[in-house]
Amino acid sequence: MQLLAETFRRRGYYATSAAFNNDFRGYRNDINFRGEHFNSNVLKRFAFFIFALLHYDVFHFFWGVSLFGFWRFHLLDLPVLKLFRKKIVVHFRGLDVIDIHYFDYLRNTARLTNVSSPPLISRKDQIRRLKIWRRMADVLLVSEPDLYQVVPNSILSPQVIDLAYWRPSSRPLSEQDGVIRIIHAPSSRRKKGTDFIEESINRLKAKGYNIELLLAENMPFDAIKDMYEMSDFGIDQVLYGWYGKVSVEIMAMGRPVICNIDPNLRQYRPDLPILHGDPTNLDIVIERLLKDKSLRDQLGVDSQKYAHKYHDVEKEVDKLLALYGFGHKY
Repeated sequence: MQLLAETFRRRGYYATSAAFNNDFRGYRNDINFRGEHFNSNVLKRFAFFIFALLHYDVFHFFWGVSLFGFWRFHLLDLPVLKLFRKKIVVHFRGLDVIDIHYFDYLRNTARLTNVSSPPLISRKDQIRRLKIWRRMADVLLVSEPDLYQVVPNSILSPQVIDLAYWRPSSRPLSEQDGVIRIIHAPSSRRKKGTDFIEESINRLKAKGYNIELLLAENMPFDAIKDMYEMSDFGIDQVLYGWYGKVSVEIMAMGRPVICNIDPNLRQYRPDLPILHGDPTNLDIVIERLLKDKSLRDQLGVDSQKYAHKYHDVEKEVDKLLALYGFGHKY
């Protein structure tokens, strides 16, 4: 969000990012209401809403959260924005419309424990909010094509990164000491299936492979970048059906990625170089990359090209400006 705002400003637009939480990876936003006393927080958010109402034309919301609400009352500012003819854009990212318990179901199914019929992919409160967004928003965006099943008729607006920052400056450390390092940076172990990844690595170690799993958890983004760079390849998540920002960053660094990719979704990105990995085949896929350095090198090249093609913030800002009504039709 901050990266988008900064890019808009470089283009000459007046843009501000405001957040209600602190990012564990150390990213900062122009305004952050986190940590305020409840009453103070509500007052400051309301005051900023009034200021924004007078100074901004487009309101781009992330994670299904709007500027003003309190307790169990949400999205209270949307009718006011509509009344003032503001452009309302909402950008769904994943857990805002998908219940975290759905990932528990996927885990249990993979382990053949407590197997039951599939639960609803969204909670009732998520469904209620989504109905409001459908009625109020001018543009519905999703960051991943798997979210089309929850938010049909939306537009794909993928994760973006600063490619000038996420670029390699050195080769993997294995070329010096022979230890092949695999990076995994879970924002949520429960969602990413970290336990399956750790088990696969331990089995491969027992087979004699000289490998190390690097876990990057609750670390600032600059430290994570160093870990990406020393690694040979990465594993994003193994439970669901698409890749996230971690995959994008790793690919931009010229490293291959293993991730659970729903085959039905590859139609949206036929040139996706990510290797599919899930709990049933993870050992085999990892072992394939361990044995074939030329494959790692080729996938690294393809991955970097892919990140530049689809996840460059400059290209995505062009598309967003068009959707906002400030540029050519997208």
